[in-house]
Parts: sequence; C-alpha cells; structure tokens
Amino acid sequence: MRAQGFIRRHGLLAALTLIIVIHAVDRLAIVILLEDIKADLLLSDAQLGILSGFAFVALYVAAGIPMAFISDRSNRSRTIGFALTAMGGMTMLCGMAQNFLQLVAARCGLGISASPCVPAAHSIIADVYPPAQRTTALSVTESGFFIGSFLGLWLCGWIATDHGWRIAFFAIGMLPLLLGLSALAWMRDPARSLRDERAQLGFRDTMRKIVGVRQVRWYVAGSAFAVFASAAMMTWLPALMIRSYGMTRTEAGGLIGAINGVGGLILTIVVGVVADRLARRDARWNLWIPALLFAASAPFAALAFLSYTPFALISCFAVAACMITACSAPIISYSQQITPPNVHAMVTASIFLVFNLAGYGLAPLAVGALSDHLARTGQAEQSLQLALLYLTAPSLVIAAVLVFIGGRFGDDTRAARQEN
Repeated sequence: MRAQGFIRRHGLLAALTLIIVIHAVDRLAIVILLEDIKADLLLSDAQLGILSGFAFVALYVAAGIPMAFISDRSNRSRTIGFALTAMGGMTMLCGMAQNFLQLVAARCGLGISASPCVPAAHSIIADVYPPAQRTTALSVTESGFFIGSFLGLWLCGWIATDHGWRIAFFAIGMLPLLLGLSALAWMRDPARSLRDERAQLGFRDTMRKIVGVRQVRWYVAGSAFAVFASAAMMTWLPALMIRSYGMTRTEAGGLIGAINGVGGLILTIVVGVVADRLARRDARWNLWIPALLFAASAPFAALAFLSYTPFALISCFAVAACMITACSAPIISYSQQITPPNVHAMVTASIFLVFNLAGYGLAPLAVGALSDHLARTGQAEQSLQLALLYLTAPSLVIAAVLVFIGGRFGDDTRAARQEN
C-alpha cells in the first residue's frame, strides 16, 4: 500500500507539472511573437506591453481569487480540466484577431480561463505532501514554468518563422485543449487533509487571516518587486535581441528559452531541496534564501543591460533570471505552512494576485512606455535596453530588503505545522 501511495502521489505530481508546462506555454507564447504582431497590426511598444502584460493579467488576477475560493470547496481536478480546455480556445482566438482590441479581448479571455490552474495545483500538492517535503514538491511543479517558457519561446518562434504568428497561436492552442479533455476524463481529486471548523473560513475571514500575518505583508511586497524585474526581462528580452542584435525569432526564442528553461529548472529544484532541509530548523529560511538570491541577482541584471554584446547580455541575464525565478517555491511553501489546508488555493491566488499585477501586469507596460519615451528623446536605438536597465536592477534591491525584513519576524509556522 505504501508503494502504491508513493506511485500515486508522484504520478499526480508529474501530471500537475505537465499542466503547469502547458499553462506557461500558452501564457508566454506571445513574447516571441511581439515583433511580428507589431509589424502586422502597426502597434507601439506601449500597446505591446498591454498585450503581453496587463490584458492577460488584469482578468487573470481578478478571476483568480473567486476561482481559488471555489477550488477550495469543489473538485479541483475538474476545475483544472475545464480551465485548460477554455485556455486552448482563447489561445486560438488570439490567432484570429484582426486588430488591437480583438487581441486584447482574446488575451483577457485567456487570463480568465488560466486563473484556476496554479492555485488548484498548489492546493492539491499541499494535501498529498507533508510540510517537510512540500517545498521540494512545489519546486518540481514550478520547474514546469521553465520548461513551458522554453517550449513556448522556441516552438512559437519556429512556427512563426515558417508559417506566421497566427498559425503559431493555433498550434499551441491545441495543447491545453487536449490536456484539459484528458484531465476531465482521467484525473481524480485527492482527499483534502483537513475538514474541521477551523479550516472552514468564509471569504472575508480567509483574506483577513492571510493579510493579518506580518511576514506576509513584507515578503509579498518584496517579492512583487522581484517579479516585476523578472517579468520585464522575460517579456522584452526576445524583442530586444531581434530588434537590436539581429537575431531571428527561432534563435532568440530558443536561446532565451533554453537558458531560462534549463538553468531555471535546475536551480529551482536545488533551492527547493535546500530550503526544505534548512527550514526544518527554522521555517524562515524559506524567506531568507529568496532575499539572498534577489540581492545577488541585482548586479547581474544591471550588467546585462550595461552590456552591448549579445554574449555578455545573455550571460548576465541567465544568472539573474534563474536566481529570481527559483524563489517562488520557498515563498509559496512558507505561506501554506501558516494557513489551514482548506484555504491553500486562496493563499496562492492572493499572492499571485499581487505578483501578477505588479509583475506581469505593470512591468511590460512600464518598460514599453519608458522605451517609447526614450525613443522620442533621441535615444531610439537604445531605448528598450535603457528602459530595462533603469527598471530591473533597482527593483531587485528593493525586493531583497523587504523580504529580508519579513524574515526577521518570529517563526509563526509551528502551530500551523502541527495542524498540517
């Protein structure tokens, strides 16, 4: 029976990781297609920033909280299946858009349909893995983002080069559609680990419990600055390499995707394992490790956009991006340790609301708007690279300071670990 439970638990982890891979593919595919969309629909950098960020994120985070609230009280596997199926349809609609507003509408629809996937997946992991193994398990699923970013950037760049950006959207839209139908047919929701009155919180009580913890306010605010820097680099670096350094879509997507995919995957799993071991002595290591990594990544982000050779830029970006993105699992794991099991999806959704608004909502638009401004002031050739320089490194310094402050508060997770 123990062997059977081991196989079922890890099999479920593999399925959830695949779901995150496809989620990332459809979410990030537009990044490598920005230059094609700009030329075809005659858009500005600010409009591209809205498409790649705010159009998706606005409704992604708006729908995320109610969807997570539902996930904590319903069949999470079916919720994921329906969400993936809808994602496939919305991605295909992106390929059918004939103007800016139609593409914005399709991206908004994609944001709504994608919103339940990650909170529901994290809630399932919290029910099938004990706290001592949870950060490692979350690191494995988080690695799906890196695999998905590699596949999305490389695959879409390759398809768009030969067949155009519209066909690329149609092709990747098939992936969540098929996976969603498979999840509805075969994926089963595991039993929740606790169903007592302490865990049956209403919406207002849930939000009050999350926001009322001192650590949460500090480390979520700090991490939002780090997500801002990461989203700015991930969104605009492919366009920068194509626009300023003469790379093709396939070259830029494959290179940046491979760096983020392979490097981020390895470092994320290593950080998860190390955090699990150190957190056995003090759970605040789940915050201290991200604070250290955010601080260490800041100089590499600055060097990346002070460089004017492709090799130096890509090398420094690789170090900074991998360190930033490896921090998500410890932060989510720590958050789940200080809340009851039946609000775990809400915890993830609440944190991701802040992360996505500050990061993937604001960062692409802020960089695009600043790039347009710098171009009008006579720095057109370097406008995008300078915008990235001015906005990324300072954000990482602020992130490190705020998360470190959050880690200075007492370890409030002991009682929660006893509940879990």
